[in-house]
Amino acid sequence: MIFLNIGILVIVALGAWWLTGLDKSFNGESKRDRHFTRALRTVAVVFLIAGFLWTVEDDLGYGGVPLLLIIPVSIALLLRSSISELFAGGFMRLIDPTLHDERELDLKRAQRHRDNIAWLIHHGQRDQAIKLCEELKLSGELDAATLETTLEFLGIKQERTVWQRPLNEAAQLRAQGKFAEAEQSLKTLLEKNPADASAAVMLMRLYTQDLRQPNRAAEVLRELKKQPHVSVDHIGFAQRSLVEWSQPKLNPVVEETAPESLEEMLAKSFFGSAIELLEQKIKAQPDDFELRLKLAEVHAVHCDNFPRAEKIVRQIETENIFSAAQVASADAKLKEWRESRRQRK
Repeated sequence: MIFLNIGILVIVALGAWWLTGLDKSFNGESKRDRHFTRALRTVAVVFLIAGFLWTVEDDLGYGGVPLLLIIPVSIALLLRSSISELFAGGFMRLIDPTLHDERELDLKRAQRHRDNIAWLIHHGQRDQAIKLCEELKLSGELDAATLETTLEFLGIKQERTVWQRPLNEAAQLRAQGKFAEAEQSLKTLLEKNPADASAAVMLMRLYTQDLRQPNRAAEVLRELKKQPHVSVDHIGFAQRSLVEWSQPKLNPVVEETAPESLEEMLAKSFFGSAIELLEQKIKAQPDDFELRLKLAEVHAVHCDNFPRAEKIVRQIETENIFSAAQVASADAKLKEWRESRRQRK
């Protein structure tokens, strides 16, 4: 009997460990790498199951009844979030399998995109900022409403329409390498609405970059030009994009990866990566004043994000781990950055 119980406890331990790996934080980040807390919960579950088996096997009389009630409730409380995530994921797969994405979650990607757009606008590179916004709008990697607002700020009038879910699904199919399915989805959208510039541009990109059929992409552009309700800005963007995508790459350039040191990141304008690195270091060393001040500087000087920089300085003031001299220094730096900004304008 003892070997049977050991086998049950091993299976319970493996199941509890797997379940605890399904947990998500409040912002959607996986807790799979939090091994210590997962181990504690797994040990607690195994201990409770061992107590349950002991209670069931031994004749404890009426004294064992409360244990039979308490133990299952305690196990449910320990695994409540894990079980909730399990059932939520299963339910989402049931109603729409396309909503499930096995790709690794990158919570900083949207922030990096916003930082890049802000940097381009701040340095007067309007055309590059417009192009980046249009590409992100097509890929669905950033909120469409935010991008439309930014494009209107840059002088590109937007039609306030709801972001089409079929177009988003087509982008997902293309990202997964399902080019034939993406092509059919986009052609269906254009059959329903030939003036859908977003679908047309995505189909053009599919033909040029993925299927190597630039002639078919050019045909899509010709059909788009025939539509009376497509704006000149959209046509111009489509033409520029087609030329860029169709150009042969005689000297393929290896995609530049983000440098490891903070100084290199700032020198090469990898501001999103620099912010991510500083936030990680601050999390490990919350009492490091220089790291906090550097993070505020990156937001204020490089990203022109003074509200965020001011918030960091206010945190330095309110936390009791910094001296009065350090607080005064942070305030002086914030004023210096503001004055430098006024002079640039």
